Amino acid sequence: MMKRKLVSGEVSKAILLSGAAWFTLGFSAVAIAQEDTGVDPVADEVDETFTLNEIIVTARNREESLQDIPLAITAFDRTDFEKRSIETLDDVARLTAGLSFEDFSGGFATPVIRGQTQTRLTALESNVSTFLDGVWIPRAWAFDVGTASLDRIEVVKGPQNARYGRNAFAGAINYVPFKATITDQVVSGELEGTVGSDERLDGGVRANISDGKYFALAGSFNYSTFDGTFDNTSPFADIDLEQGTTGNVGGFDKTSFSISAVVKPIEALTLEASFNQFDVENEARAGRNLSQFAGSLNCGSAVFGSNLLFCGELPEPGEDAETDPRAFDTFAETDILRIGGSLELSDRVDLYYTFGHVSGDVISAGSSEVDQINCGLIPFGPPSCAFTASPIGSISYDSHELRVVYDDDDSWRFEFGGFASDGEDIFATQVSNQPILIEGVTDPATIEPITEFATTLQNDLTETEIIAVFGAFEWRSPDDRFKFGAELRYSENDISAVSLITPGSDQLSETFSFFTPRFTAEYNVTENTLAYASAARGAKAGGFNPGATLEENQAFDEETNWTFEVGAKNQFWNDRVVLNVAAFYTDWNDLQINGPDFGSTAPVPSAITSNLGGARVLGVELEGSIQIIDQFSIDGSFSFSDGQYDNGVVDQRFAQLSGFGFPPVPACDGIVCPIDGDISGNEIERTPSTQLAVGAEWGDDLPVWDGSYYIRSDFSWQNSFFASPVNLATIPDRFLLGASAGVTFGHVDASIWVRNLTDENFVSNSFVVVGAFGNSFNTFFGDRRSFGLTVKLTY
Repeated sequence: MMKRKLVSGEVSKAILLSGAAWFTLGFSAVAIAQEDTGVDPVADEVDETFTLNEIIVTARNREESLQDIPLAITAFDRTDFEKRSIETLDDVARLTAGLSFEDFSGGFATPVIRGQTQTRLTALESNVSTFLDGVWIPRAWAFDVGTASLDRIEVVKGPQNARYGRNAFAGAINYVPFKATITDQVVSGELEGTVGSDERLDGGVRANISDGKYFALAGSFNYSTFDGTFDNTSPFADIDLEQGTTGNVGGFDKTSFSISAVVKPIEALTLEASFNQFDVENEARAGRNLSQFAGSLNCGSAVFGSNLLFCGELPEPGEDAETDPRAFDTFAETDILRIGGSLELSDRVDLYYTFGHVSGDVISAGSSEVDQINCGLIPFGPPSCAFTASPIGSISYDSHELRVVYDDDDSWRFEFGGFASDGEDIFATQVSNQPILIEGVTDPATIEPITEFATTLQNDLTETEIIAVFGAFEWRSPDDRFKFGAELRYSENDISAVSLITPGSDQLSETFSFFTPRFTAEYNVTENTLAYASAARGAKAGGFNPGATLEENQAFDEETNWTFEVGAKNQFWNDRVVLNVAAFYTDWNDLQINGPDFGSTAPVPSAITSNLGGARVLGVELEGSIQIIDQFSIDGSFSFSDGQYDNGVVDQRFAQLSGFGFPPVPACDGIVCPIDGDISGNEIERTPSTQLAVGAEWGDDLPVWDGSYYIRSDFSWQNSFFASPVNLATIPDRFLLGASAGVTFGHVDASIWVRNLTDENFVSNSFVVVGAFGNSFNTFFGDRRSFGLTVKLTY
């Protein structure tokens, strides 16, 4: 039986653990030696007036220096957004150790932290929680809000349920928005505009008004449009549908709006309110469908002359793409309201309250046809083009959080509080078979959006109520060098679901209870070296299978993990060198995996979710920077993770009878993969094991008009990785290069930028559909080269 591995598991684990341990101990030893001798061998040779660009984050609900937190965190601010052309979560992932982003064409795009991939792409619950100003964003289609309205993005790695609660299973992403700030400057803000290739056009404004003591009001508005980087060869590419793809493939129209206010009536009391709206219209991404019926699969058993699976590297994109204009990615609007306040009860005690409301709606639709011009591959049906619209639906969630914090500034810090949330989610799936578009025959005026003629297959209402209590304490030694902390959270999630398709359907309900602690020990080896160790439990809620035949299959349990981490944060050479390292081990249990309902007597069993075994992930991450001279710096990140399924894990999809054979045969044939779908020891799919990013920047002052300039280049690389858990098809490795250069004269900034400078043609991601009516691999392509000019006026 063929077994293919991209990473040798046991050997890599031993090397990884020993290497990370020696690396951490080695830097700590250097730091101790410097402290004991009082000598830094190179410090005397550099300019002692250099000041480190300190990054302040709020990952622990208070402002702290990134280098002082015993957590693996990557943060990007507005300067990074501009110089590194960070516009989406895909860009953040490209530059962040241990983060990848599955940006499928549709409403199921998900971030992946430390190899803990989203095993169910259609799941309501994600492995990573995303927040805007502390308010949880419930669904994957609303995660990627862009960067236009933000001041900072923080990626917190490792389980964060103890602090953040809901589904921060592998980590959390915090969006810190631009909002009102009380300052001495009465009016401040900026105007910004961008023009670029492929009809790129952006415009934005933000402003802050403050009386300097008691009040501030702020607002922002941003609009961005883009036509996409792949030519669409469909003869109907320029049909302008209300919901569809026009012109090139992969374009978008994005609008974001915010308004916020802060009031400080007395010194001890601060009141805040903010509203953010994100309106996204993403066209279909360029891609290719490899299908059993089209004969484009190349391995496994052959049924009617067509193979059932694909082995080897998925083929790279062509120079253009062919997309039915009726297909599109995601049209969504998300509204987030936040009201908060803080009250200083005494010199040591503070009270905090936050109310959050999130609402929104989404529709996403795509075509799975191999030939989008000459459709008609639907078995046993008339020639037509098949479309699937999913997700279609809406969300509405309210939340309340109350915290009390005690800090004596000497030895102890306590925090305790409560959290309550309730909301509802409507999730629907529709299918539509549409007439083939024939050039010279089809009247463009008669082409309608596919949702006008769709059949609803699924329409579920899920209601969730959460009650949680949490607490945290931190003890500091008298010399402030040793700290021990614990965060504890107990939550009860009451979840109910009912199908809206069938009147009178039974409502399924279940209560999922979690206890998610986190323990941390940290030691300041020197003033510039922090060593830490932590253990944390992550949990993700279970759910329901309304279509399951057997009662015991109608609900599935939560997923859990324990993650153990050691790390060190270091600054050397008069703070010109920053190097942070973390090594982790995650024990992941009760995986939620999709599969057929084998208890069903129906000819085509419905898909259900089951808890099937576990996995292990071992990894190391490094991030750092070096200011070689005042004008020149280099920064970078590296991560490696070895994620494998435990023995006995079975992916039932690949044991499902498939392919219209007589008799039917399973997708796996016992040669290329086990016939029962056993994935024991296989690598976790759809996430790279190795990532590398390096950036270099040169900048200096100009002799006129209070001017300065910079030139910067960033490259990123990730290795190839498997597209499915049976470890047959692989997504090739990729190398991406970006660059920017800018000048500043007083209040005016101008910069030019280019993304994917070498015009790399690559497969971005893929997922497999294994079903009784045939198998397919859906692949999606990354954007080609684009460039532009951005001008900003600050005031």
